[in-house]
Amino acid sequence: MLPHRPSLKQLASTPYDVIIIGGGINGAGIVRDATLRGFQVALFEQADFASGSSSRSSKLVHGGIRYLEQGHLPLVFEASRERQILMRIAPHLVRPLPFLFPVYRGAPGGKFFLNAGMWLYDLLSLFRNIRLHKMLGREETLRLEPDLRPDGLTGAALYYDAQMDDARLCLANLLEARAHGAVVRNYAQVTELIKDDHGQITGLRVRDRISGEQETITGPVVVNAAGAWVDDVFRMESSNAPPRVRRTRGSHLIFPSLTRGHALVIRSP
Repeated sequence: MLPHRPSLKQLASTPYDVIIIGGGINGAGIVRDATLRGFQVALFEQADFASGSSSRSSKLVHGGIRYLEQGHLPLVFEASRERQILMRIAPHLVRPLPFLFPVYRGAPGGKFFLNAGMWLYDLLSLFRNIRLHKMLGREETLRLEPDLRPDGLTGAALYYDAQMDDARLCLANLLEARAHGAVVRNYAQVTELIKDDHGQITGLRVRDRISGEQETITGPVVVNAAGAWVDDVFRMESSNAPPRVRRTRGSHLIFPSLTRGHALVIRSP
């Protein structure tokens, strides 16, 4: 937990410009941005900061190379630009990571198709990627990663993305927001949305999960950044609110080091 924990009663005496529900990376980014723009902001998280998806991600800050096949070029361009920004402002948390993309005989398009995609990937990053990609032959690929299955291997592409410490990146945003005057509280559960006579949300009811204290926090703008719990917040506004998100689950398997310093892109047969 972050130190310096004012009581909810103290917070309730201050009207806020923006109130944010959720202390994951989305809420953390919003509170930092709004605070640096001069707004009086409060953020409430029901558990610990980054305790949901923001500490259980793939740890990658990538340019979205997989989206090239689907034609989502604007998304790849935006992701590449955001990766550059993060590497510039948080090099202690976002670090380059080389990727090896092996190509086996019979793969759709083969090395020619992969090379064309890599050039497009470099182009969409305005050739400002960590390094330009490099196409490797079979022997050089096996020299870099000798445990790859050699049968049918024709070569590989070597390119770069980035790896991050996701929970620390979330906390860094929260700490900077608090340093500029924001109120950020964890273990503070939003239990009710407060509305005026016209149905406009004017604040929320918050319960301190440690002390049991409850108070009403007021503000004209409430941002729902609750992540996987976003629909729970919408149902506070209306019990008949339709679902906004469809939850998916990704599984990350953790092994002892299997490669020689590279991440590997492996297609399932």
